[in-house]
Amino acid sequence: MKIRGRSLAPPARRSVALALLVFAAAAAFDARCIERTHVWVDRDGYTHITGEMVNDTDVQGAQIMLRGTLFDAAGNVLAVKDAPTCPPDTQPHHETTFDIRFDNPGIPPPARFDVRPISGRALDAPLPDPDVVVLEQAAIRFEGIPPIPGLPITDSDVLLEFGARNRSGHPLVGVQGCAAVYDQSGSVVFVSQGEVLELGPDGTPRPATMGSAAPVSIFMLAKDVPAGPVQIRAWLWFGAKGAPTSAYQFFETPLITIQTRRF
Repeated sequence: MKIRGRSLAPPARRSVALALLVFAAAAAFDARCIERTHVWVDRDGYTHITGEMVNDTDVQGAQIMLRGTLFDAAGNVLAVKDAPTCPPDTQPHHETTFDIRFDNPGIPPPARFDVRPISGRALDAPLPDPDVVVLEQAAIRFEGIPPIPGLPITDSDVLLEFGARNRSGHPLVGVQGCAAVYDQSGSVVFVSQGEVLELGPDGTPRPATMGSAAPVSIFMLAKDVPAGPVQIRAWLWFGAKGAPTSAYQFFETPLITIQTRRF
């Protein structure tokens, strides 16, 4: 289940070796499925590598883990960190995003870096379709927003709103979200992830439960999004917070232009 948008930049040629992957064997991976990468340092001094992992094959993978490595000019390793993709599974002919945050602050600026898949599982068939239709989506940055009980939103954040309908006939709980922010060159310069929320009867946010066929309004909050980039893409996946895999296929939005609304 997917709505595709136009790519920000023509993707580089990707290795067809991904079609032969056995996701449990690290040697079977090819790092050329990693694209749109960006290295940056957050306000607390931690170095991140953000980007996309692209699956241009018919292979359904689950529990995907990546390894990021930073090198100095002499080729010495400065730091290594493993992290999952977001969502944690990969679907045929889809991309997922990632944010590898290295453990120690103050790492010297790397001369180069490397990201590659190191582990996961190949599934015999695609994950089940959750049969959810996303009717609309929007990304909004508010300026001068007053305090909202239960939702610590600031001018630095982006609110992602979705109008969705669950056609599966059974409730879907544990809706998680990932969001990738793109600069003008098409690189992923920031990634946010967290629970997807809805408003309860008293008007306060709570974890979303898609329990009926009627359209519902759900949202996620991407914290501390850089002010310069204007496009964002989101993924919705179904599982417990922090789960290593999902019970269903994920949903991916097209590129969304971030709107600004002033109070």
